[in-house]
This record gives sequence, structure tokens and C-alpha cells, in this order.
Amino acid sequence: AELSVNEILSLFNRLPDNYRLTFNLYEIEGYSHEEIGQILGISPSTSRSNLSRAKKMLRELYKKNFNPEKQE
Repeated sequence: AELSVNEILSLFNRLPDNYRLTFNLYEIEGYSHEEIGQILGISPSTSRSNLSRAKKMLRELYKKNFNPEKQE
């Protein structure tokens, strides 16, 4: 089941701002956690945990909203 760009963005937009920012800077912009820490005024370890929480939240939102079994 492929998600459309709009479906992906709608999931992404449900993340808390700090998770969304961290995810965007790391996964899309390619910054390191050290750089993200400087940009957002947080520690690199906070950046790492924000990223892993963002990914976990995206997986849960995906399961809730796009149950793959229904798509087959």
C-alpha cells in the first residue's frame, strides 16, 4: 500500500512541533544531531530522542490511519 504525498504530510503534520522540526532537519535536511542541537537550542541527546519518538509516533499514526490489511 503506497501512501500519497498528501497522506504522508497529513501524518507528519500531526507530530508535535519539536518532533517535526527534528525529523525534518535530520532526515530531510541532513543535519547532524549536534547541529540540530545548536539550531534548536537543545542537547544532541534530546535531538536523538525527539527523532526516535517522532518515528515511533509516525508508525503508530500510520497503523491507526492506514491499516495495511484493509488496503490489500
